[in-house]
Amino acid sequence: MFGSFPAEAEPDGAVFGPHHFYIGVLLILLVCLMVRDPDSESAPWGVAGLTLLSVFSFALTWPYYPAVGAFGVLVLLGGATAISVVRPFWWRYGLFARSVLVVGLFVAWDDVLSHALGWRTPLDALWIRYLYPYVSDPYVPSGVRLPSDVRLPSEVELPSGIGIPSDVRFPFDVRLLADVEPFVAENLPDALAVVAL
Repeated sequence: MFGSFPAEAEPDGAVFGPHHFYIGVLLILLVCLMVRDPDSESAPWGVAGLTLLSVFSFALTWPYYPAVGAFGVLVLLGGATAISVVRPFWWRYGLFARSVLVVGLFVAWDDVLSHALGWRTPLDALWIRYLYPYVSDPYVPSGVRLPSDVRLPSEVELPSGIGIPSDVRFPFDVRLLADVEPFVAENLPDALAVVAL
């Protein structure tokens, strides 16, 4: 169950990669911004501050001092979680704000526990099982189908020395928009690759 600490010397080998830890942190900070009251002294500064310090520990300490960085993230995120559970500040806000806070904490904890302790967490399992196989080896159709009646307009003149193969057809027709399957198959994996999960 427990191996070396931390399980990874640097989270996924790239601390500034698309980690879902950052998505959880953004949700936590967003809800802290939503519920703050500028007219009163009670504000979620403890949760916001500890969450920002955990980002410092994750992004800037962990790659250079792995044990200190991983331990710092666990302690600081644990402190933010404890304050959000114990402090009555959160009890007076609606279910939506508390739900966003819980989701943000869950997403951040999921990534931190995976990288620090090597546990297989639910969101990492979802990434490995469903999303990573598609992103790493996408389905690409064998050929892009272009309408046969699309031609290079005769008024376009090419500079001398530039030749275009005879089988190349240029898309100057709106009917190309109807054939989006190749476009989606080629570009969706790149779009999913930047989503931090």
